[in-house]
Order: sequence, then C-alpha cells, then structure tokens
Amino acid sequence: MAAPMRRLVLLVAICALALAPLPSRAQSPSPGAAEPAVRLRLLERSSWSGPERPLLEVRFQATNEGAEPLDDLTSGLPLFGRVRSRTAYEQALLADPVPVVVVDAETYARAGDLAPGETRTFELAFPLDAPGIDPTTSGIYPVKIDLRSDGVPLAAIRTAVAYLVRPPEQPLALAWTVVLHHPLVMGPDGVFTSTSLEEAIAGGLGGLVDALAALERARPTPVDLVVSPVLLRQLDAMREGYAVEIDGVRREVPATSTQARRAGELLAELRALAASPAVSLAALPLAAPQIPSLVGTGLERDLDPQLERGRALVRDLLGAEPDPGFLWPPDGALDPPSLPALAARGVRTIALDPGAVAAEAQPLGFAPPPTVGLGKGGAIVGLAPDPAVHALLASAPLADDPVLAAHAVAGELAAIWQEQPGLARGVALLLPTTLDAPAPFWRALVASLADAPWLTPVRARDLVAAFPPARSAPLVQTAPRSFPPGYVEDILQARRRLAAYRSMLVGPSEEPDRLEEALLLAESGTFLADPLAGIAYLRAVDERVGTALDGVRVPAGQVVTLASRTGTLPLRISSSALPLRISSSAAEPLRVIVSLESSRLTEPRRTEVVLEPGAERTLPFPVEVKTTGRFPVLVRVTAPAGRVIEEAEISVRSTAYNRIALLITIGAALVLVLVWARRFLPRRTS
Repeated sequence: MAAPMRRLVLLVAICALALAPLPSRAQSPSPGAAEPAVRLRLLERSSWSGPERPLLEVRFQATNEGAEPLDDLTSGLPLFGRVRSRTAYEQALLADPVPVVVVDAETYARAGDLAPGETRTFELAFPLDAPGIDPTTSGIYPVKIDLRSDGVPLAAIRTAVAYLVRPPEQPLALAWTVVLHHPLVMGPDGVFTSTSLEEAIAGGLGGLVDALAALERARPTPVDLVVSPVLLRQLDAMREGYAVEIDGVRREVPATSTQARRAGELLAELRALAASPAVSLAALPLAAPQIPSLVGTGLERDLDPQLERGRALVRDLLGAEPDPGFLWPPDGALDPPSLPALAARGVRTIALDPGAVAAEAQPLGFAPPPTVGLGKGGAIVGLAPDPAVHALLASAPLADDPVLAAHAVAGELAAIWQEQPGLARGVALLLPTTLDAPAPFWRALVASLADAPWLTPVRARDLVAAFPPARSAPLVQTAPRSFPPGYVEDILQARRRLAAYRSMLVGPSEEPDRLEEALLLAESGTFLADPLAGIAYLRAVDERVGTALDGVRVPAGQVVTLASRTGTLPLRISSSALPLRISSSAAEPLRVIVSLESSRLTEPRRTEVVLEPGAERTLPFPVEVKTTGRFPVLVRVTAPAGRVIEEAEISVRSTAYNRIALLITIGAALVLVLVWARRFLPRRTS
C-alpha cells in the first residue's frame, strides 16, 4: 500500500479510536458490577509552547457515563519523546509512541468524586522544561492526558504540542479557503421548508462566521472567503421575519425572534469581513448549481447569468466586489468539459476538493505541492489541499471532541512544516461548511491557525504567485450528476415563455428579472437529488407568465360581412388583468402584434397594439378581398419576440361585385333589351 494511502487509513483509525475510553480497571469486576465508563472532552489547550511559553495549559471535561461513583481521582500527563515524521505524529494520536520514551510526567490530585451522570471540568498547567526536550531543535511532542480512579486509568485524550525553540525562518504559506454556504430551503413564495438553516446559524455556520469575525477584529488575517448568494438571500429574508411550513404546519417567526436577530447579526458580521483589507471575497454562482449539471446539458448559457447574478447579489448585500477569477465549484463538482467553460468566463483559480486530482508521489511521503495546472495548457490553476489534513477534517471527532480535532489538524500542519523546515513551501486548506462541524471546532481551529508560528496565512492569489504549478494534471474521472431530460426541457420552455412575456411589457418592470432569478434557482444543486422541490420554482414562473400570455384572447367564430371589394374588418381582442404580486394587484399593459392571414385576401395584414389591462378593443384592419363569398381568416397574435401566444379563426362574408363581371352583365342586359325592342320596329313588306 502506498504511503499516502496508508496515512489516510491511519487517520480514519485515529478518528474512530482516539476518543475511546481506556479499559476501566485492571482487576476483574465482581459479578453484576457495572464497568465505569468515562468520557473525556478537550475544552481548551495551548496551541504551542517554547522557551517563552513554557507552560502547556489544558482544560478538559470528564463525564461519568457509568452507574457507580468514581473516587480518589487523579489526572496524569506523560510527555513523550519528539516525533520526527507525519506518520509518527499520526500514530501518536492513536497510541503511545513506539518505542515509549517519556521525557516528563506529572500526576495531579483531584478533590471530590465523580458521580454517575456528572460532568466536571479540570484544569492543569504542565511545565515544558524537562531535560528530554531538545533545546536546539523545534519539534512535536505527543501528550496523553488521562483520568484515573484509585490510580487506574479510565480514559485518555491524546494530542501533541509543538515546541518551538525559535521562530521558524520559513513558515508554511497557508492559503485557506473558507466556504460559507447552506442549501436552498426557501420556496419560491419565500416560505422556508426546513429548520436546517435556523439550526446552522445557531450552531456550526454561525460559529464559523463568529470565529472569523473575531479574528479579523483582533488581528486582520489573510483568508479567501467564498460566500453563497443563496445563503445571503435566505439570511436577508430571515432577518425581516419569516414563515416555516413543514408537513402543512406553518409557523410564523417575527423579526424580533432570536432566529431573525441572529440572521441579521451574521449578515452584519459578513459585511464587516468583506470590508476587511485582509479578506479576499469570492461568490458562488447564484443558485450554487453543480457546474457539470449545466455544461453539456443544454443549460450552459445559464452559467453566465448564474455567475454574474451571484456576484451582483453578494456585492449588493455585503457591499464589496467579489473576485470574478476565483471559484469553488459548488459541492466540489467538476469535470473536464467544465474547465474550458469556466476559463472562457474569466475563472483563473479554482479551490479543489480533496481527491479532485491524483496526488503525485513525493519523496519520503512529504506533502505534495499546493497548486496544479488544470485544463488545456494549464489555463486554470487548482489549489490542491493536502489529503492527510482533510482526512482529519472529515473525521468523526469533529462532533465527539471538536477542540481535540481542531488541534489535531493544526498539529498535522506543524508536522508538514517539520518535514522541510528550511524550505519555502506552501499548503492549501479548504474549509467548507459542509463539514457540519460544531462551533467549538471552528473557534479552536481558526484561533490555532492564526496563532501558529509555523504558518503564514496568505491569499490564494499570493500562494499561486509564490508557488506556480509545476505540473498539469487531469481531473479524477467522476460521474457528474445531472437533471432528468424532462426537467431541463421544462426550464428551457419556461425561459422561452418568459422571453415572450418580457418583450410584451410596455413600461419598465422588475418582474421579468424576478422570474428569471426563480428559473436560475431551479438549477440549484440541491434539486439534483430532489427535482420535485425544484419544480415548485418552475411552476411559480409558469403560473405568473401564463397569466399574461394566456390572458390574451381573440373570440373565435366571429362573422364579418364586407359589402364592397375593399373595406374595414372590425376585430375584437381582449386581455385579462395581470396582477403583480410584488407591487400590489395592479395590472400592466401588454404590447402584441396581431396579423390576419387568408388566401382570399390580397396580402397579409399585421399591426402592433397595446392592450390595456382588462380592456377590449376593436381594431380596424384595412383589407382587400380577391373573391366574393364566405371564407375563413386566421387571426394570429404574437409577442414582439416572435412567440405565438394566440390563434383563432373568424369568418368573412364578402358581397362585393367583380367590376368585369358587372360590365359583362350590363352588356348582356343591353343586348337583350335591344333584341326585345326590335319587335316594335316596322317590318319591311315584299
């Protein structure tokens, strides 16, 4: 098994076992006695130590999950010898290093018992001044913090501390991309269909924004912040008061509620972050669609409005201009056809998900370069995150012991720096909110990354400039998800009808843009797994546009009589009212083109007319018929954009005489009169 794969397997094991309680007692319990079960959780820990910071300060929590009280409590803290590789560091998070070299150890007495179900918080300060600590070389030292009863270990926390004898001369350049997104859970009517966003802003999502905002207030730190327009739109709706409807049960949430105020607070914090000179702002496409679901499915043209409207919404709500050249593809979905489509639209740097490109094997298993060329000629630079770091980010302890997990990630970055501490190197880190990490994790991680002397946070563009791609690599082949063909056709059909409606409007209106946004939201990546939810957006557009298009009517079966060869054909056309949901119930006039077509007319006739709401008009059409008698005429009503919106057939009865036929008739009549008159003339006798 290759070294990178072994490391990933090891890290998965760390996630599963690092927090497991130790065997409870050495002796066998008496029959029927309950085994003590203790759960330890790290609350706070020094991020690093050194000659000027010689104390390792730890605060942890212990919970007795057993049925018996625990007495004679003590805490033990052995400090193990320095680990010199990432593999050794990762193994030390699982078990005592082999060989076991303890450079220092302390035992701390704890007063009182730990009753069943009770949780207590303990603190300790461990001096890092043992002779076994190398005074000349910085390094990483594993630590085990345990809780004992009667001298028997019950549970342990395994971590490691970076001890720096001097400030690093070549710290790692860290480009960390933070993605703030939440799936679309608001329907086209503005009613929320889930409480997931309420829970997110009260938990992990809110904790991440709080941590970043606190960092920027205390010490502006370079970071690439990718913000979802869908998230901003929903937060903006929540702060004004909103409604949630689940399974037919509706709940009104006023603007004075905790949830609405929290949404407003997060928007304010995001505006402050966007205004920080250290923050580089980028925007997701409007609906956060998966790029492959648009490219190559008949929806690629929508990539332009998705990108443009996404940046515009972020700019409007946060007051800062997003970088159009930087992108995290929503859900990390990317395929080869997407690359030229994005490059053609000005995207120059993409934050990749772990595993998007195959990592190139490095000497001694060192961390791979942070950048890679993508597409033809490397037109796009990909930020490739280190797979081992992200294996820790995806681990179970994020929820079980979030602070411990945060320090494990920071320690992994320290181990990467320790591989080649004298070389200028860079590393990319992707922190999407899809990690579903709790607030304590984000607070601890953000603080640790900003405080770590072995890291120098930089913007993505600065990392690319300092460490340009040394190679191009193809994307790892995946099977991108796409919408059903019928769903795509429904989107295209709705867009054609919307274009017709837009061309019919006489005055300025925001309604077409609102409906266009609803169509773009129907392309959200959320609806790839649930197209029925997206159909609600399509239906809302169809109903609104249909009110206009289907409201234009030509009464069928009209019969018009023309008494001469030329005449005026009266034609009645009416339009029903068009109420605007966003501006009361007012209607709007519509411009249409009406044409008459028949082989009995000398030429087709057409005219442009404005139909007032609810009005019925008689249009005078000058016509010229070719023959007499009764014949059909097709009335066609089209939008200025060319779409036919109504057709009807009327009957025309012409009683006009043909002039030539009239002259022949008159001549024949004269001949008959002359013939008849001859009988009165005198006859010649013989």
